[in-house]
Amino acid sequence: MAYKVVVLPTAVAERKAITDYLANFGTSVVASFLDEYEHQLELIVSGAVNYGLSRFDELARLGYRMAPVNNYLFLYVIEDEVVTVAHFFHQTQNYASLV
Repeated sequence: MAYKVVVLPTAVAERKAITDYLANFGTSVVASFLDEYEHQLELIVSGAVNYGLSRFDELARLGYRMAPVNNYLFLYVIEDEVVTVAHFFHQTQNYASLV
């Protein structure tokens, strides 16, 4: 099953902040991050992968799932036939307090 993708403005801004930061380490680091993001998103959209619910109960109750992207992760929700990418975080952040 193929899903439609919606990326919320919050996720766009957070992804931009991450790539701006990673640019300090070289364009190959940015490319690696973006390639892995696109790969993970394609796995989700194609139905090949469906990551588990967030480890934070309050986000899991809302249906948020998390997908890894190198040292980061993105939160997404699947509703109907739409994958909505909502946020990006570093994996060490307590992202439940930031959503």
